[in-house]
Amino acid sequence: MAALPPPFSPSPRVLIIGLGISGPLLALLLHAKGYTPTILEKVTHLGSAGASMMIFPNGLKSISSISPSLAAEIASLSCDLEMLVDMKSDGAVIGGSELPAAWRREWGMPAVGVRRTDVNLLLKERVVEAGIEVLEGWRLVDIVCEQGGSVTAVSATGERRTGEFLVGCDGIHSKTREVVLRSHGVDEGVGGREPEFTGLIQTAGMAPTPEGLKGVAGMRNWYGPDTHVIAYSVSMNPHTTSWAITTRSSTPEIETWKELSATGLDDVKRELLEKFESWDENVRDMVGGAERVIKYGLFDRGALEGRYWVGNGGLRRCVLIGDAAHPTSPHLGQGGNQAAEDAYHLARLLPDVGKGEGVDEGILRGAFEKFAWGREERTGILVKGARAMGERRVVGKEECETRDEMLRKGWEDKEAVEEKWRGLLREPFLM
Repeated sequence: MAALPPPFSPSPRVLIIGLGISGPLLALLLHAKGYTPTILEKVTHLGSAGASMMIFPNGLKSISSISPSLAAEIASLSCDLEMLVDMKSDGAVIGGSELPAAWRREWGMPAVGVRRTDVNLLLKERVVEAGIEVLEGWRLVDIVCEQGGSVTAVSATGERRTGEFLVGCDGIHSKTREVVLRSHGVDEGVGGREPEFTGLIQTAGMAPTPEGLKGVAGMRNWYGPDTHVIAYSVSMNPHTTSWAITTRSSTPEIETWKELSATGLDDVKRELLEKFESWDENVRDMVGGAERVIKYGLFDRGALEGRYWVGNGGLRRCVLIGDAAHPTSPHLGQGGNQAAEDAYHLARLLPDVGKGEGVDEGILRGAFEKFAWGREERTGILVKGARAMGERRVVGKEECETRDEMLRKGWEDKEAVEEKWRGLLREPFLM
């Protein structure tokens, strides 16, 4: 089947695979630089995707580079984070910090917990308002090189879309990644590059905020035997808290992120309330008040060298960003934030273009390689840190005291705590 002629485009067409976080942000950034993006998304329509996410100042700063009003609108979906606190299962405080209360003043942006669906839909709305083409239900199966310096994306139905370059923003199960690695002679199924089950599963839900958690907006962690619970606000009207329970399992849950049925919801809540009989009442209130619950395994991949983020041979006009390049488990809350940073940095490195202008392959290649080399170290550290955090959080009963003491000592070193967050939040630029 011949490639369909794209809608008339006076400027370079960019194919963006994925409508998650990095895809829409990159599309908006490139649109402002004169490009004509097309977003290709395998899902037919965005629904209740995942549970929630914490957007930290580094993520909101990246978004503000597109539009300060967009960053402000996302921040307004919930309330500014004011506190970090770790507790034992009964609610006894291990340690914490009020650093987040100063982040808006210090970094120009706060941290806010938000429903992932709210952010996805808002970004899609902004993309559509900008006149950017979005094709949903478009599942990528291959990418081919065309004569004359262009690439064509091929869908499962045989439809073809051609652009001057292609960016894979399609997440941990990225088809773009598979094709790009193949251009380097690397098979995803060889060498442990398939998404790897971390041995941890999460059960996540939304519930009316318990009375005991109202007042100060905190990101709260409860640590118990073989179990970790995290919770934070995602809405003030009505006051809603998102929570996630992490436990170990030898059998991975399929990472579908689909909401449980009404019967399944009741069964899971009953099981969890039995499990948390001796836990902090606030945890029991969140579980008992859950309005929706999803269950999923946590996966990540081994580190991928930056040189593999950029296509080889005929696919030198392809590059990976976000979870397609450096997927991570959620324990540091940085997946979406790093995706936003990626979009900012890749767009920053690409040249502005005028009507009728193309982009020289050498310039593209240079921008892609500089992006990958510049992002590899930071994202690699965070991927490893997230997995290590998951391992430390969920330990057996005999190890709980050691873990809790390690947490307590960590919070006592206030300078180290401040420096850790400073190193994370100063990116991608100072405001």
